[in-house]
Amino acid sequence: MDKNPIHVIGGGLAGSEAAWQAAQAGVPVVLHEMRPVRGTDAHKTDGLAELVCSNSFRSDDAQTNAVG
Repeated sequence: MDKNPIHVIGGGLAGSEAAWQAAQAGVPVVLHEMRPVRGTDAHKTDGLAELVCSNSFRSDDAQTNAVG
């Protein structure tokens, strides 16, 4: 019997790890990632699991950012 694939949304650290672990266990995986088709200001490469600085997502407005 063929296994149905799992679909992992996002190739960040968690998505890449989840996809890798499932594949290592013999489960077919379909990884959905927006890059390189679409990027964001925080991303500098087309690669998976890119480390980005959380300050990239911070608002300049002290009233609405998570840091204060």
